[in-house]
Amino acid sequence: MTEMNALSRFFVNLSARRRSHRRFAWILRHVRIPVSAQCLELGCGNAVFAAEFVAQFRPAAYQATDVDPDQLSAARRVLARRFPSGAPPELHLARASMLELPYPDATLDVVLAFVTLHHAGEDHHDFSAVRKALVEVNRVLRPGGLLVYEEFLHRDAIRAWLSEQGFQVEQSERRFRLERIAARKPIPSVGH
Repeated sequence: MTEMNALSRFFVNLSARRRSHRRFAWILRHVRIPVSAQCLELGCGNAVFAAEFVAQFRPAAYQATDVDPDQLSAARRVLARRFPSGAPPELHLARASMLELPYPDATLDVVLAFVTLHHAGEDHHDFSAVRKALVEVNRVLRPGGLLVYEEFLHRDAIRAWLSEQGFQVEQSERRFRLERIAARKPIPSVGH
């Protein structure tokens, strides 16, 4: 997974608040976030969404990750302005690659990834790195956990992969090239 160049980072952060608000509003309307959830956000950028999510849903833990140290620096500045007395204790920033998540198997209730899965590899049009990231997401999600994502590349391939793994799409919205999905990981059936 690669870091963004300075120009990309500028434009992503410039419109982050508006995009974050639209994503958050969609989740409020369409996705049921479990009480006291263990959450992970891949590619948190400047953490505008993370701050809003934590303030609204009060998860037990919210791991906001990004591979780009400059984005994590921007996130620290945003969080310091949003929470002058200190960020909520459940909100943690960490540098992490979605290809090697530093979390134990089956420990997370919700994984969020907003226009970040295609950044898994050097070539944004190569699905093989995205597949590796999805394998990691599947590994860390508990049975019955949710993957909530937004993507404009690899939409059909991601859906096909999720279907092969038994995920059920509970909510979806497609606007132009952008697709938002909430998909639930299957719960293994107990023997007969």
